[in-house]
Amino acid sequence: PLTDQLRGNAKSINLDDTARKAFSTVKELIAKATMLAHQDTRAPISIAVDASDSAIGGVLQQWVNNSWQPLAFFSRRLLDTESRYSTFGRELLAMYCAVRHFQHYIEGREFTLFTDHKPLTFSLSS
Repeated sequence: PLTDQLRGNAKSINLDDTARKAFSTVKELIAKATMLAHQDTRAPISIAVDASDSAIGGVLQQWVNNSWQPLAFFSRRLLDTESRYSTFGRELLAMYCAVRHFQHYIEGREFTLFTDHKPLTFSLSS
């Protein structure tokens, strides 16, 4: 409901009850979000990505003390044409966009890229 308010050229936003509830939920989730860690340049790093019908996102994380610590997050809404991509295409787009977004962190470093899309995992490993 919140992203629908961004469509068009309207200069004001009218929040109905659904949008107000969504806004409150987002505020609570941000407040409860895991605190970001400072980068340890010696720690292994990874990018985990995911895609839905309407958005893509990823998290840059490092392996410290036997757990993944988030360093930065990335997400964006899909363009109308991108939302018509196949699931495979949207997951691949999420990988591409996340690597581009985090390139200043990963440039010159070995990293692992995680996705939950099995056909894409198989295609990239064979």
